[in-house]
Amino acid sequence: MPFLFEVEKEEITLKMKLERLDFSVAILAALSCILMAADIPVWALFVGWAWYFALGADPSLIKKGIAPLLAGSVLAFAAFLLIDLFTMLGLPWLLPTILSVLITVFVLMLTLKVPALNYSLISFNAYSCVFVGFSTGTYYAVSGMPSYLNAFIWITGANFLGLIFGWLSIRLGTKAQKA
Repeated sequence: MPFLFEVEKEEITLKMKLERLDFSVAILAALSCILMAADIPVWALFVGWAWYFALGADPSLIKKGIAPLLAGSVLAFAAFLLIDLFTMLGLPWLLPTILSVLITVFVLMLTLKVPALNYSLISFNAYSCVFVGFSTGTYYAVSGMPSYLNAFIWITGANFLGLIFGWLSIRLGTKAQKA
C-alpha cells in the first residue's frame, strides 16, 4: 500500500497598488530613449538612475554622487592610458590590461577611504561603465576629440543624467501624489 501525504493548499494572493511613481519612472524611462537620437548612452543613464534608488533616493545624492562618479570614471580613463603605455613598452598580450586594472582599482579602493568618495556602488559602476563603454564603443564620438575623452565625457555625463532622472522621477511621482 503506497504512502499518501496530505498537503494543505495555501492561497497566495498578490496585491499590487499602482502608484504615480510607477508611472513617472516608466514615462521618464521611455522619454530618456529620445536621447539615443543624440547618441547619448542611455544604458549608462539607467545605471546612474539605479544608483539614485539603491542609495536611498535622497536629493543630496546628486551632489554627493559627483565626486565618486568622477573618481571611478577618471580611474577607468587612466586605466586605458596605462594600457597604451604598457603596450608601447612591449608588455605581452593581456599583461598591459591586467597591470592597468590592478593599479587603477587599487587606487579606487584607496579613494573609498575618503569620506566624500565612499560610495562604492557609484565609484565601481562608474569605472565599469567607462571601461566597458569605451571597450565596446557605445558612446558618441566627436570628430577630432581623443576617443578616451569622448567615452569619458559621454558615459560619465549619462551616469550623472541618471541621478537627475532618478530625482526627477521621485519628484514627479510624489508631487503628483500630494496634489
